[in-house]
Amino acid sequence: MRKLCMLLFAMMTLVGCGDPILEIEENNRYHWQKYMNQKEFDSLEEGMSYLEVVEIVGGGGEAIQNNRYQWRDEILMTQAYVIEFKDDQLLSKEVVELKGHSNRK
Repeated sequence: MRKLCMLLFAMMTLVGCGDPILEIEENNRYHWQKYMNQKEFDSLEEGMSYLEVVEIVGGGGEAIQNNRYQWRDEILMTQAYVIEFKDDQLLSKEVVELKGHSNRK
């Protein structure tokens, strides 16, 4: 039984290994830190990779279209940031207004 428990623990530990985005998100002290704020948005530059953006923001974006990702604002529930990538390089960025109810957890 002890060996089975150790094996299950090892398997659960390995599931997250190797995923740099998951590792970045797990290092956040608070759950909301995976969202973006205006300062982080302003620091993003054309040519950055998706992983570089994730490192700055503290979490991965929600895929909304081919090569377009959305991060919700850390504070404002009516604002989000949309970043478009081409060949894993930041192509464009924009602030968008959200309408309706929040689905934050």
